[in-house]
Amino acid sequence: MGRGLLARWLTGFCFWALVALGLTGCDPGVELTPCAADCEGVACLACVSSRPEESLRPALACDQLPAPSRCLGPRVLERCEGGAVHREDCSADTTCVEAPSVACVTGSACVDGVSRCTESRGLQVCLNGRWTSRACDAGCEAAPGRGFCGAPGPTLSGTVRYARRFPDAEFRAWTLDAQTVPAQGFLIVSFQSRTVLDSQVTDDAGRFTLKVPSTSNEDDRIVVYAAGRGRDGEVAYAVADPGLPGAQAVPTAPGDAARIWSWARTTRELSEQPTLTLTEAEGSGAAAVFDVLGTAWRRMRERYNGRDGLPVVAWLGFGTTWSCGACFAQWPVTAVGREWSAQVWLPGDSDAAWWSDAMVMHELGHWVMASRGSSPDEGGPHYVGVPTFPGQAWSEGWATWFSADARRSPRYYDRQGGTMFWVDLSARASSVSPWTRPHAEEGLLQRVDENEVAAILYRTATATPSSQPLYDALAAPSMNRAPWARGYTRHTWSRDAKGALTDVVDTGRSSPFLADFLDALVCQGFARTLVDAATEPASAFPYPSHEPLCP
Repeated sequence: MGRGLLARWLTGFCFWALVALGLTGCDPGVELTPCAADCEGVACLACVSSRPEESLRPALACDQLPAPSRCLGPRVLERCEGGAVHREDCSADTTCVEAPSVACVTGSACVDGVSRCTESRGLQVCLNGRWTSRACDAGCEAAPGRGFCGAPGPTLSGTVRYARRFPDAEFRAWTLDAQTVPAQGFLIVSFQSRTVLDSQVTDDAGRFTLKVPSTSNEDDRIVVYAAGRGRDGEVAYAVADPGLPGAQAVPTAPGDAARIWSWARTTRELSEQPTLTLTEAEGSGAAAVFDVLGTAWRRMRERYNGRDGLPVVAWLGFGTTWSCGACFAQWPVTAVGREWSAQVWLPGDSDAAWWSDAMVMHELGHWVMASRGSSPDEGGPHYVGVPTFPGQAWSEGWATWFSADARRSPRYYDRQGGTMFWVDLSARASSVSPWTRPHAEEGLLQRVDENEVAAILYRTATATPSSQPLYDALAAPSMNRAPWARGYTRHTWSRDAKGALTDVVDTGRSSPFLADFLDALVCQGFARTLVDAATEPASAFPYPSHEPLCP
């Protein structure tokens, strides 16, 4: 590994063939909570256009809006201004509501699955980031972090928090002292002996209220799971311990002791001290990963009209490392009582990279692409600041941009090999290597630094009040139908000990890359001048915005 270059193997789709996995675990037909209880501990050239923007038809004309303004999901406000449709992303602590008027309103955001009572004792449940009324003839009874339809009987209220570390002010190391933060969106279950008595989801402050036995016994307990449900009520995303020691190859089957991360306290203990704090010694790093996973799940649903992503499990075992470092693949697996359509592998070594929200969210950016777009399926070793093949650069660049957009921060950071590094998309700057720009004379199919792709996406998205057009372009039919118009074909390769490319093979298989995405974006009506400002086609990436390839 060259000085100043940090390798990140296969952080996107891995390049070897899918193999049969033959995994063990709980019966996949069993519901999560009983199953978890039973299985704990087991198993081209410069092209700046002078043509007017109106030469391309906008994606949506004002006369097509059902009203002068509306909410396009819980986070995006859409309105007609001056004959054109404008979108605006609501801030992190607000939600778009349509009554009494369309606006981004503070204090209305919610965590899916949480319930509450209105002032008139009506029951509301959070669905897709919005409070929705539910029938309740008995009248809603309010409790901390929850509302019940009618009197619930004996309950226990408390708060779940977890200890975590952040980057220090200089982004050189993790902070020496851990901070305690709310555990939001965790599945929490009360058991009477081995019988599930009640379950809910912790709210944004980590609060919960659960039904408990009228008389508590020593084996009654409250269990917090690093798991979240999809729209059908089934567990759809989770963080799990693979039950494997030391260095492992991807995709090694999880061990017999693989389990969804969970933390238990006796009901009696919590009734005396109602704050459940997950410590580092207990694996709070897994809680930090789940917090990011839950955020990614919600962000994608917000962008895609409440649609769930692929069921995904993130593997994190402290002391367990993977041949890919950190990576994602759309490889199905049956494990820990569920069938999963996709997997994320995260390192559990002394770098403690599980504290990097940026890195974890990056891997989930690949999940978003797999769920709503098409991956170029081009993976292999790649390095910070070193240009790579267009397909991989597109996949990795999208993932890094999604991480920035979901976290509302242009700075990516991670720790590898004892060194923490950062990349700033807004400044096109890195702590470990000079920034590598494309060269216009080398055309669209040149090798590109993945972070340059991310910076182009970042500048494109931040040039308007909403990043929604980028999500729409990812899911556009032209981005999900082969062959792709720009004619790029997938490559495979290896790298030697010095990072030089070896064994390069052009498979001849059509694959999407950045220019195809920009076509989809411009063809949907996105301003070409804004794309040019991000790509700088005269000197850098020569995307011809005046001649997009539209279906």
